[in-house]
Amino acid sequence: MPAIYYFLVGLAKGSSPDHLNFVVRTLSNPTVAVVIATLIPVLIIFGLVQAVAGASTYIERKVAADIQRRVGPNKCNVNAFLGEFVRGYVRDASAPGASGGRQLIAAAVKPLLPVLDIVDKLASRFAPGVLIFLADGVKLIMKEDIIPDAVDKPMFKIAPTLVLVSAFGACAALPYSDAWYVADFNNGLLFIAAVTSIEVLGILMAGWASNNKWALLGGMRSAAQIVSYELPVGLALLTGGMIAGTLSLQGIIYDQFNFHKDAQGYQLWLHQGWFWQWNLFHPAMFILAPVYFLAALAECNRTPFDIPEAESELVSGYHTEYSGMRFAFFFMGEYAMMCVTSAIAVTLFLGGWSTGIGPLEMLLVKVPPVVMNGMVAKPPEFHWYGTVLHLAMFCLKTYGLVFIMMWIRWTLPRFRVDQMMTLCWKKLIPLGMVCFFGVSVWMLLRMIIAAKIGPNGDAVIDNITFLLRIVFAFSVIGFIGWFFTKPLTTEQRSQRELLEKAGLNAGTAL
Repeated sequence: MPAIYYFLVGLAKGSSPDHLNFVVRTLSNPTVAVVIATLIPVLIIFGLVQAVAGASTYIERKVAADIQRRVGPNKCNVNAFLGEFVRGYVRDASAPGASGGRQLIAAAVKPLLPVLDIVDKLASRFAPGVLIFLADGVKLIMKEDIIPDAVDKPMFKIAPTLVLVSAFGACAALPYSDAWYVADFNNGLLFIAAVTSIEVLGILMAGWASNNKWALLGGMRSAAQIVSYELPVGLALLTGGMIAGTLSLQGIIYDQFNFHKDAQGYQLWLHQGWFWQWNLFHPAMFILAPVYFLAALAECNRTPFDIPEAESELVSGYHTEYSGMRFAFFFMGEYAMMCVTSAIAVTLFLGGWSTGIGPLEMLLVKVPPVVMNGMVAKPPEFHWYGTVLHLAMFCLKTYGLVFIMMWIRWTLPRFRVDQMMTLCWKKLIPLGMVCFFGVSVWMLLRMIIAAKIGPNGDAVIDNITFLLRIVFAFSVIGFIGWFFTKPLTTEQRSQRELLEKAGLNAGTAL
C-alpha cells in the first residue's frame, strides 16, 4: 500500500498543475491516492483468499487420501477440458450468424490448441481432479440460499460475513515480504489479536440466530473454546513482542536478522540473517511454538478441536441451517484463518520472510540498514528479486504449517470437551505464563547486568546470547535428526511387519 500511494502522489512531481491532464491531477490528489492505495491491496487479498481457500479444499482431499490410503478427488479431471472448450468456441464462431468479435477471438485462440492440449495432459497426469474446487464453487453459487422462517434473519445473514471478515481483516497486517504488505502497524500484534477475535461473534451469532438446538450448542461450544484458547495465543504474541521490543510484525522479523556493527562500523555477517537467530531457537519461544500452534488449531476449529461442528454429535454444528454461499463463507473463513494463524507463527517463530541463510540475505540487500545504538533505525532495502524470493519463502513456510494442520486432521481423533478445556487451562496457559514471566525476568536481569558491565554491556550480552542460540539451534536440529534416524525397537519392527503383511503403508500408519 505505501508503494502504491507514493507512486500515485509522485505522478505530478516536477510539473505544474496547469500542464497535467485531469486524470493525473485526480490520481495525484493525496485523498484519492489513499483510497486507491487501500482498495487495490484489499481486492488483491480478497481474490487471493478465495483462491487459496478453493485450492486448499483440493489439497486437503489429496492429503486425506494419501494419509488414509483411499481414493481422493480423481474424477473431476482436466483431461481435454481446455482444448475441447477452445475447439467448441472455434466451432461456434464458424457457424452462420456468429458475430465478428467472436470470429476474431476464435482466430486468435485457435493457434493455442496444441499448447492447451499439452497443459490438459500434464494437469491430468500430475493433478488429477484439480477442477474439483471449481465444481464446488459453481455448485455453491448455484445452490438455493434457504433461510428458515423461524430464524433471526438479520443476525442469520450477517454471521457468515463476520466470520470471513475476521480472517480477511487480519491479512492487512501480515508481512508478506520486505516491501510487499498492506500496512505495517506499530501495534500489529494487538490489531491481529483484536480482529481475529471477531470470529467468535460470528459463530455465536450463527448458532443463536438459527433457532436450532444443534446450532446453538455448536455456537456455545465455539465461544467457550475460542475465548479460552485466545489466552495462550495472546501469551505467545506478547512474549514474542517483548523479545523483539516491538509489536510491529515487520519489526519482529527484522529483529530476527540481528543487525550489528563492529568497532569500524562494518556489519558482522555472522550475526545477520542466519536461521539460528529465529525466535524458534529462543528457549522460551521454543516452548511457546507448540503452545501457539495447538491454540491456533483450536481457534480455527480444526481437528482435534473441531468440537463446535462435530457432525457425529451436532449434525453440522453452528452452520447446520446454512446453505449456498453463506455456507461457503464459513469454510472460506476457516481456510483463511488457517493461513493467517500459520503466517503469524512464521513471523513469530520462523523468521518471517527471511531465508535463514546469512550470506544470501547479504547478497539480496540493495541499501544496508542504518543501525544506531544497537537498534535498527532504518531497515535495509532489498533488490526486486530479493523481494520476490522473500515472498516465496513466506508463502512456502506458511503453507507448510497449513499442511501440518491438514495432516493432524486426518491422523488424530477428536477431543472430548472436558479434555479440550483441560489441555487449555491446565497445560497451555500455565506453560505460556511461565515463559512470559521468565522472559520478563530475563529482560530485567539483562538490563541490570549490562549496566554493571559498562558501556559495552549490551554488546557483551548480545554476543553471549548469540553463541547460546547457535548451540541451542544445532542441539535441536541434532536431536530431530537422531530421532528420525534412530533404529526401530523390537516392538516397532513387529508392528511394521504386521502392517506390511496387512498391505498397509507402514510409514504412514506408524
